[in-house]
Amino acid sequence: MVLARLKHTLLRDRALALLVLVAMALHTYFKFRWGTMSELLWGCNVASFVIILGLWLRAPHLVGAGFLWHICVGEPGYIYGVIQTGHTHWVSVVVHSLPTVAAFFSLRRMGLPKSAPYLAFLMFVALVPISHYLTPPSLNINLAHQRVWFLQQHFPGNWDYRFAFSAIMLALLIAGDALFSLALKRPARE
Repeated sequence: MVLARLKHTLLRDRALALLVLVAMALHTYFKFRWGTMSELLWGCNVASFVIILGLWLRAPHLVGAGFLWHICVGEPGYIYGVIQTGHTHWVSVVVHSLPTVAAFFSLRRMGLPKSAPYLAFLMFVALVPISHYLTPPSLNINLAHQRVWFLQQHFPGNWDYRFAFSAIMLALLIAGDALFSLALKRPARE
């Protein structure tokens, strides 16, 4: 009975992983066609691949990190961008909603680990310098080239800006973790 239930949840999570992988493959195809492959380094896309890996391996800390990144940073940033530009593509809507929904359903069963916001934050810390060196400044992937205007006004120096930006990012992830841990609970053991 327990083995059958474990096998069923494993199959369900792997099916979700494959579904998100298909969406990301379509997204990658369009990025290739449009000549914007460097946009795959946006945190949302990396978080989606982290979710795929976490679902496949049934690793709640990876699923949780990707989920928190999407819900606390990626989705608000995406919505802001759509409002600012006035347009989006259907595949963007899919890759900004499907991974988050798949992660949520998986985390309802597995629980949201306490490590998730810190892993998501480490992903941010790693992606900013990678994006700075590997992406064109005009795209400002992960805000690695141009500073956020409202922070730049208050933190004109290089290091104080980085510290403030990082602190806000970590605070958003911790707040999202606190909020969603109420609905998703914590795993029995981590």
